[in-house]
Amino acid sequence: MKFKFKKKWGQNFLTNELIVNKIINIEKLNGKNIVEVGPGNGILTSAILKQNPKFLTSIEKDISLKSKLKEIELTNKKNFKLIFDDVFNVNINEFYKNDKITIIANLPYNIATTLIINWMKSIEIFSMIIVMVQREVANRLTAKFSSSSYGRISIIAQLHSKIEKIIDVSPNSFFPRPKVFSTVLKITPNKIKPFDFEKLDFLLKESFKFRRKKLINNLLRNFKNSEKMFNKKKWNTNLRAQDISPEKFLEILKYLN
Repeated sequence: MKFKFKKKWGQNFLTNELIVNKIINIEKLNGKNIVEVGPGNGILTSAILKQNPKFLTSIEKDISLKSKLKEIELTNKKNFKLIFDDVFNVNINEFYKNDKITIIANLPYNIATTLIINWMKSIEIFSMIIVMVQREVANRLTAKFSSSSYGRISIIAQLHSKIEKIIDVSPNSFFPRPKVFSTVLKITPNKIKPFDFEKLDFLLKESFKFRRKKLINNLLRNFKNSEKMFNKKKWNTNLRAQDISPEKFLEILKYLN
């Protein structure tokens, strides 16, 4: 099957070996249990394998890349496995045995946010997540409260992990060239916090549903005791959701539930 770039899947293959080297040196990979999402042309896959991981599993959606990636598999049979499937169909927890998972991924821009939020639900199985995403997504994940980029995914990600921007990557480092810059992120899991992910997610969706509205007005639609909470804690009722820190949202969650 002949390979053709598929715009609908956001395929932009990394070609810059300097960036590849920076990615594989963010964290020591020797002896690690690694899952790579979207190996594409295999440039990052080959570099990871040279670091002698305990095992590498690469998940690729595009079956037309099989011949190229199979060449890598044939020379690394002992510690490498290819899975051709949509990553959303793969239960990532299955790769967590006795060793926590290190994720390495050059994520298509159209799935990055959803996939990272999904990983946060099972953050305890990861030792590290190293991802390249659109710079706008990186800004949202790392945004501080009261900034324009701050929102639901900023809070979810920051409550579950420490997020560091490692390097910005220009469009020239890919083929075909994307129209935007990318950013490599290092995501280090925090200790597990005692809160219900689904309840927190619902609270955040409601809080940010109408960004320009006051937080208390957004909350009152589903949480009737919100006004009582604001009065008891002596909070400013003019505050909007983007003015509330991640830790304060946990305080809100605890009170309203």
